Amino acid sequence: MKTPSLLQTSCISVSRGSSSPKFLWSNGFLANDNGIYLRTGDGMYYSKPNTQVAIAQSTGTFTDSRDGQTYKTISFKETLTGKTVTWMAQNLNYKVEGSYAYDDNENNRKELGLLYTWEAAKKACPSGWHLPTDSEWAMLVNQFGGTDKAGEALKSVKSWNEDGNGTNSSGFDALAGGHRRPDGSYMTQGVLGVFWTSTPTNSVDTAWAWNFHYGGPPSSNKKNLRKAFRWDAGDSTGLSVRLVRD
Repeated sequence: MKTPSLLQTSCISVSRGSSSPKFLWSNGFLANDNGIYLRTGDGMYYSKPNTQVAIAQSTGTFTDSRDGQTYKTISFKETLTGKTVTWMAQNLNYKVEGSYAYDDNENNRKELGLLYTWEAAKKACPSGWHLPTDSEWAMLVNQFGGTDKAGEALKSVKSWNEDGNGTNSSGFDALAGGHRRPDGSYMTQGVLGVFWTSTPTNSVDTAWAWNFHYGGPPSSNKKNLRKAFRWDAGDSTGLSVRLVRD
């Protein structure tokens, strides 16, 4: 498989017989449970999700010189691009205007980090790091099993309600940090972990986000336990933030 050189900004459509894709991106990606299609300047590329859930190649730490906080990191080689990438393996916890502790309780910051509006998330990044694009999140999910399975590998072994924990075999350690509504109320801690991308949608005042789920009550057969979801969020919503090294 070729290595992509440049992302296009146009939509793509791929014929897959009787099977239709679940998601259509406007930034050069099409993804579903069977993998990711990527349109670049020199052709179309395809990568299946890893069937053997990938383990992070290496772990490390990063210390934010602005406030002295140290974050765990994971690094791995992306299947699609062949590039080694480094993600923060903890939620960002740097205070800026537009960032909030869950329930306005500062004690929650130690484990959950802060919840950020979209504008605040873009401004809170330390030098050398950036808010990941929708495409970068898609490749992370693909790396660890695809949309039907990545939740298991990426979720933490704690913080999720009703036996909704993951295995954290990735080292990513996604927490069920909940979210803050625009009216200032807080919801879904223990149920959802929702993370901003830097990519706006085609609608006004919304951007793409990715989330993981506790799986649902026992009566639901935990059908969402292992899944990863992509959705559009209002940019004044408070969500968790993970960063990628430049």
